[in-house]
Amino acid sequence: MDGLILALLILGVVTLLVTQYIRTEITALLSIAALAITGLLTPEEAISGFSSPATVTVAGMFVLTAAMIRTGGLELFIGLVLRLAKDNQNRLFLVLSILVPFLSAFANNTPIVLMMIPVALTICRRIDIAPSKLLIPINYLAILGGTCTLIGTSTNIIVNDLAQRNTGQQFGIFDFSLLGILNLAIGAVYLYVFGDKLLPHRPSGVPHGTHDRGGNFDTEVIVGPDSFLVGKLASDVFHGKTELTILEIIRNREVLHTPIDPHTVIAPNDSLIVHGPASDIRQLLSQEGVLLASVIDDAESPGTKHDEPTLAEAVILSNSPYVGRRVTRIGLNQLYGVKVLGIDRLGRPHRVLIRETRLKVGDVLLVESDVQGLLRLREAGGVMVAEGVQDTMIDREKAPVALAIMGGVITLAALSIFPLVSLTLAGAALMLLTRCIRLSEASQAMDISVLLLMAGTIPLGLAMIKTGLAVDIAHNVLAVIGSTEPWVLIGAIYLLTMFFTSFLSNNATAVLMVPIAASMAVEIGMGPLPLMVAIIFGASACFATPISYQTNLMIMGPGGYTFGDFVRIGLPLNILLWVFAMIAIPYFFPT
Repeated sequence: MDGLILALLILGVVTLLVTQYIRTEITALLSIAALAITGLLTPEEAISGFSSPATVTVAGMFVLTAAMIRTGGLELFIGLVLRLAKDNQNRLFLVLSILVPFLSAFANNTPIVLMMIPVALTICRRIDIAPSKLLIPINYLAILGGTCTLIGTSTNIIVNDLAQRNTGQQFGIFDFSLLGILNLAIGAVYLYVFGDKLLPHRPSGVPHGTHDRGGNFDTEVIVGPDSFLVGKLASDVFHGKTELTILEIIRNREVLHTPIDPHTVIAPNDSLIVHGPASDIRQLLSQEGVLLASVIDDAESPGTKHDEPTLAEAVILSNSPYVGRRVTRIGLNQLYGVKVLGIDRLGRPHRVLIRETRLKVGDVLLVESDVQGLLRLREAGGVMVAEGVQDTMIDREKAPVALAIMGGVITLAALSIFPLVSLTLAGAALMLLTRCIRLSEASQAMDISVLLLMAGTIPLGLAMIKTGLAVDIAHNVLAVIGSTEPWVLIGAIYLLTMFFTSFLSNNATAVLMVPIAASMAVEIGMGPLPLMVAIIFGASACFATPISYQTNLMIMGPGGYTFGDFVRIGLPLNILLWVFAMIAIPYFFPT
């Protein structure tokens, strides 16, 4: 009975995580509460995820990586790209194939991609290539680099912790590095050979620089009672005057005629979804009685001074306080003088009632402000401003200190002198003590959604072992496979993990798969480590869908990608690496 209850609970948690009907953090807390209330775990066991070495280690790694960024320690490496590429696309790819994976092997790959986006956009302008040709390769190289060391991703850390709990065995920091490097090499060669053919040639949605140079937007405006638009036919409003077109007319919160009836008369308080160049939109908004819908309830703060307006993209990150809130309620104009012109979601413009849209992770806000406003927005956290600003928070005098601390953590971890969790905590504390990062910045760097998800799902794995559900699933999987050959089992575990991670968080996938793999290993009498490695590499094979990993969502707007772009280039890569795993893992980790 307990197994059935747990299965239903896991199904509910997975459904909520996939649909994002409620926020990830809330789902995690509900999962903890449900495990304790149903009696599947004791209260102490239900909250054990908060004290898990994996959770604490990942929190420490967030701080270490943020300190490296804060001091410019990582910029020292990124600067090499601009010097070594020398405006040559082939040389650029070679440099990126070495640099990006190296950085992501020792730091969380999310901030690595975050830092590389503006660098990539600058390089694209210099050598005249579309950002869509470069950003997916950078993103995939960062993901592949994370499989080269134990600290490369939070997933590696959590699998290692759960493997130790369930099997008594664990990995060293470089135990699967050679396998990871070969995995990376296959991915890099694939991207080099097929990337240009499979990736679209598509400009970024945002004009480059502070002035308009093309680029169209979908924007919602409100027609005031005194507007020149009142009483005009929809077909006559912009005819022959500008490049603007009316996509939709919303009256009393309902869309009128799709497509628009050209004889529709515009009335006071109508909402118009208009499409066109930013310069024409600015001209329209300068007219009396025409208001930007997203700032209707967001009054401009007194005394705000605006310089030359700049267009930018602000990507909603997983730890953003704006997730789940309506555009008109987040106060960007009031706090920072930043106006929201439109929203892109999964590569497509969101058009209906933009001001009432509840924001999701990965949404791209098309914004306008002066450079100082965009800087304030980025420094406040929660969004990635991809264009139009420079980093003013760098304290380069502390870079040698930050590099020394990070190097010490990696060296001691490699020598296995101290536990990894102790080293990351000590490293984070030293970063704070030496003022490489401020306490407020360290708190902001810790992605609460990731940490709460880990704390909420780790007890699920414990419950799967305690109730026997993991054993039952393992037995059924073995029955379906019908073979105990190591390469078949490894391929099955990798394939299941890869499938679930395409739609579910890779951390949550790992938590659910480790107990199943451990039970499977016990049942057939093989060593568990090969199956754990399959989970580590399968959970990082999140290439085929943009929703499978947050960095996929981060690059969608700047790269101008669609959902289909990821499927077209990511699915073959998934299959290629799956075949490689079935061959290589039994060789490097014999059973």
